Amino acid sequence: MNEVYLQRLKEDLRLKNYAKNTCEDYYRFVVRFLNFTGKDAMSVTYADIRKFVFHMMDNESKKASTINAYTAAIRFFFEYTLGYVWDPKKLPKMKRDRYLPVVLTREQVGMLIDSMDNYKHKAITATMYSSGLRVSEVCRLRYEDISRSKKMIHVPVSKNRQDRYTILSDRNLEILTEYWYRYGRPRGWLFPSTVRDEPLTTSAVELFVKTHARALGLPEGVTPHTLRHSFACHALEDGVSHTFIQQLLGHRSPGSTDVYLQMTSKALMGIRSPFDTFTPSEAEGVCNG
Repeated sequence: MNEVYLQRLKEDLRLKNYAKNTCEDYYRFVVRFLNFTGKDAMSVTYADIRKFVFHMMDNESKKASTINAYTAAIRFFFEYTLGYVWDPKKLPKMKRDRYLPVVLTREQVGMLIDSMDNYKHKAITATMYSSGLRVSEVCRLRYEDISRSKKMIHVPVSKNRQDRYTILSDRNLEILTEYWYRYGRPRGWLFPSTVRDEPLTTSAVELFVKTHARALGLPEGVTPHTLRHSFACHALEDGVSHTFIQQLLGHRSPGSTDVYLQMTSKALMGIRSPFDTFTPSEAEGVCNG
C-alpha cells in the first residue's frame, strides 16, 4: 500500500546524504510505524503518531532516546517525503535521562588489553583506548591511515561527517606493528574480516570486548565506547586541554566533551574542596557556630 512512499523515502534519505546506518534506521522506523497504523501514508494523523509513541512507552518500555529517534524518522518522512508541515507542539520531543558513562581506571584498561591472547583483538582494543576512537572508526581504518613518522592516525569521515587526525602512541604503534606482521601484513583494511573482503564488523568488536571484560570481572556495562570515555578522562587528568580533547574525539560541540569533567579524578587534577583549606581554628569556629 505504501511502497511508492517508502521508495521515495529511500531516495530522500540519499539526497540528504545521511550516513548509511541512519538511512537504514529511518527507513526501518517508518516502515514499523506505518505497519502499526495500517493506514495509507497520506491519511496518517498526529493522533496516530501519538498512539504509536504511547504504545512504545507503555507496551515496550522504550527509552526516551529510542522514541525520539523514531519520532525524528517519522518527522523526516512527513516533511520531506509527504510534504507536510511538522508541528512540534503536537508531538513534543521527550526529555532524556542522562547517565554518566562507565569509565575504567588506567589499571583496569591495562588489564583488559594486556590479558588478550588474540593479538588482533589486543591491537583493536589498544587503538580504541590510546587514540580515543569510536568502534566504527577503528573498524574502518586502512593501512595508509597510520602515520608512523608523524605519530598520528587519520580518521576518515566519521559519525559527524568530518575528517580528523588523532594521536598515535608509541606503545600502540609497537602493538600495531606486531599485529601487522603476525596477520599477513594487510594493505587494505587494517582490521579485515576473516570471511570476506570487508572490515571487521562493529558487532564482532562489541562481542569480544564485552565478553573479555566480563571474564575479568570488570564493572558492568563495559563496551568498546568505554575505552573512548576512559581515554578522554585520563587525558583530562594528565592536563590535556578540554579543547584539544574535543578535537581528538571529533566532537562538534564542547558540550559533548563536558561530561568527562564530571568523571575525572579531582585529586589528580589538583582540585581541592574549600573545606580542606580551613585552618584548625576556622574549622573549630564552624563547629561552634
